[in-house]
Amino acid sequence: MEERVAAQRVTGGHSQPFEETVAVEEPLEIQINGQPWITTMRTPGQDRDLALGLLYSEGLLENLLDVDEIQVDDNVVLINGQISVDGHTRGFVRSSSCGVCGRASLDAILARQPPVISPDGFNIESDAIEELLNRLRTMQSVFDTTGGVHAVALFEQNCEITDLSEDVGRHNAMDKIIGRSLEKLPLAKSGFLLSGRVSFEMVQKAVMAGSPCIVAIGAPTTLAIDLARQHGITLVGFARNSRFNIYTGSWRIN
Repeated sequence: MEERVAAQRVTGGHSQPFEETVAVEEPLEIQINGQPWITTMRTPGQDRDLALGLLYSEGLLENLLDVDEIQVDDNVVLINGQISVDGHTRGFVRSSSCGVCGRASLDAILARQPPVISPDGFNIESDAIEELLNRLRTMQSVFDTTGGVHAVALFEQNCEITDLSEDVGRHNAMDKIIGRSLEKLPLAKSGFLLSGRVSFEMVQKAVMAGSPCIVAIGAPTTLAIDLARQHGITLVGFARNSRFNIYTGSWRIN
């Protein structure tokens, strides 16, 4: 997930050579039933989870029963099963900064009926948010060495972080978690903790996973707020320095 590279460090107008640790970014091609579907730029590792999570959050995969076979071969994931990509863009490149880049229409994203998110059964204390952020920061091992990756974590009401992924793409990090959680969906008792901003695509993935809460260090977009409100998700942004903003679903924050 990281490599050492040669660089020059300039301090006070003087430079000296040194070795820097940087995050790895490589293309991953996902093939569906023998046909190329998408090439996504990602940090290598957990490629099976990434592919499954992306297929599920894009509405192409209902559960693992749809998958007959999955193979990971270097930078290619081969998936065979009861999966139709009709109406979904094939062969485009998904950069590490984009979620649904290349899709013909946002309306197609939620084509598969997502789980209904209950207004009850998940609450967290306001003081717990700062504790969650501190725990997230101590678990970001790749960020510590490279400074170049995003983190997405799953957390429960008791502030326990149960899963975490780091990747150059925040969408990839979330897909990896969803991919290895397919047999646990919907995630009605878990929230997502994000190290960056909240775009529409990140909320869409939480909707598809059935999660009732998103807490993010960064800012949300208008479309993210609209989608969270539409599906009854608690959306918290700008969580830092012992403060945060609640944009939707304030009843879950005590």
